[in-house]
Amino acid sequence: MGLKAVYAAGGGVAAFVIAVFVVYGTGTHTSSNISQTNTTATPLTLSIKDIVPKQINNHLANIQVIFNATNPNKGSAILESIAYDMLIDGKRIVSGTIGTRLEGFLSSSAGIYPIIGGGSVILKDNQLFQRSNSTAGTWNEVVGGKANYVITGTMSYRQISSLQATSTDMNFRLVFP
Repeated sequence: MGLKAVYAAGGGVAAFVIAVFVVYGTGTHTSSNISQTNTTATPLTLSIKDIVPKQINNHLANIQVIFNATNPNKGSAILESIAYDMLIDGKRIVSGTIGTRLEGFLSSSAGIYPIIGGGSVILKDNQLFQRSNSTAGTWNEVVGGKANYVITGTMSYRQISSLQATSTDMNFRLVFP
């Protein structure tokens, strides 16, 4: 009896999907009350809210970077990940990743960040910066709070509208302050 119920449920789902395709996919339905809307979504925007260095000892500092991701669209978006490199004077001092890329339907949603239309989300990440002979000058700028940072990387997100989601990888280059 249980196997028959599974087949019946599967048939019901298939019938529903076919009905939705016929109604929405064929384009045969028309109405004079429906207005055409622009379905092109505006990309999410990413900015640096703050970078906070804290010296731990003479050879190690914690650098906290605070991103602000904004969704300028009416529909929701899912920010999957931000992979970035932090540079000072063209030299990479730290690299980091916030979130996780969704891979199929079975992925965990613990590392993703939904952003409602017109909203934003603040994301923080901490990285350790180690002083060495080659980074001594940069070290003094960082722990002294006088560094000018360039953050480059890729932001991955999905925009959701109606019955579809589009995935986007967008490269960025941000300067702080």
